Amino acid sequence: MKKIVAILILASIIGIGFTLLGLYNSQDNIINGFTVIGLCILLGLAVKTMDLLIDEVKVKSYKIWIIPLGIFIPTSMVYLALTEEPVIGMVIGAALGLLIAGKLDHPMYKVSVILFVILIIIIFWLNMLDIKTTTFYIIPVAAIGSFLDEVGHEKWKGNQNIIKFMFKHRFFLKSFAFLGFVLSFANIFHLLGFLCFDIFYDITDLAFQNTKVSKKTIAA
Repeated sequence: MKKIVAILILASIIGIGFTLLGLYNSQDNIINGFTVIGLCILLGLAVKTMDLLIDEVKVKSYKIWIIPLGIFIPTSMVYLALTEEPVIGMVIGAALGLLIAGKLDHPMYKVSVILFVILIIIIFWLNMLDIKTTTFYIIPVAAIGSFLDEVGHEKWKGNQNIIKFMFKHRFFLKSFAFLGFVLSFANIFHLLGFLCFDIFYDITDLAFQNTKVSKKTIAA
């Protein structure tokens, strides 16, 4: 447990540091890109932690963290959608892919999605969000990538081969994110942010899997 806490704290400090640096120098486009990277690091940590708390951790006292994580995730995504317009297409598309694949099967997932939709509607109604045409291209592409990765991961879950590795580490979603950068739908910070999300998502998973916390069955 101590190893998990240490890794998550260190990663959180890195994410918070990048985020604050970007917000403090928001007038500088390059430095402001650190906000995207910082929030994506925090989102990678939060999304995987919430996923593990729901599916694997049995200790009830740990599960209370599901609620703040379920609020942090959609609000952070809405902020990115508001300030970094292409992000909204990736977020909505990936969520749709997960929904179609049947992965959003916990009440807190549904609460997070509803909160995200409500906040987006409010922001759109206040004319604070200008959705570009390119976003409508990104949404179906991200949805397809997310769906294929999830379905493929479930299909080859028990196999130890290159196909399993590709789906486990979201090959299609990574490929489509890189394609979006190449086609100028997104900039370098959006691509780096997505990769940071993915890296810290996997780091969180490794931290949990290499401890006994996920195997505990006692109730606190």
